Amino acid sequence: MVFTICDRVLRNREETEEAAQDAFVKAYQNMASYAGDSKFSTWLYSIAFRTAISKLRSRKGGSVDLEDVPESVASTWDEPATEQLDRKKALDLALAELPSEDAAVVTLFYLAEQSVEEIVTATGLSASNVKVKLHRSRKKLFGSLHHQLKEEVWTLQ
Repeated sequence: MVFTICDRVLRNREETEEAAQDAFVKAYQNMASYAGDSKFSTWLYSIAFRTAISKLRSRKGGSVDLEDVPESVASTWDEPATEQLDRKKALDLALAELPSEDAAVVTLFYLAEQSVEEIVTATGLSASNVKVKLHRSRKKLFGSLHHQLKEEVWTLQ
C-alpha cells in the first residue's frame, strides 16, 4: 500500500520506488514518535503520502500541477476498448486520469480501506475536502470507465 500510494501521487516507477523506500526509512527512524493515537497503517500512509508529495514538489520546482496525466496513459486512452481489456487495467487507466492527490485519496479509501478520519490524519486534508474529493473522483472514474468499457460499466454500479 505504501508503494501504491506513492505511485498514485508520482506516477513514475523509479521515483515511486525511491519515495516508498524513503517513507519506510522515515518511519523506522521516527518509530519512537508513533504515539498510537491512530492505527499504525494510518501513520505509515501519512508518511508515504507526504514523502510522495514532497518528491512531486521538488520535481516540479516547488509548484505542483496535480492534473498531469502521463504520456503513456494518454496515448493508450484513444485505443478502442476491447473485451480483452480487463477491469483492473481499465481502473488503473481511469485512476491515472485523476489528479494525483485525488487518486491517493481514492486508493486510501477503497484499497487500504481507511476511514475518512484516517485519511484526514494521513493527508492533512479536512474531512469535508476528503469527502468532496471522493465524490468528485467517483464521478470522474465512472465517466472514464464508461468511456473505456462502454456498456459494461453499467454492470459495475
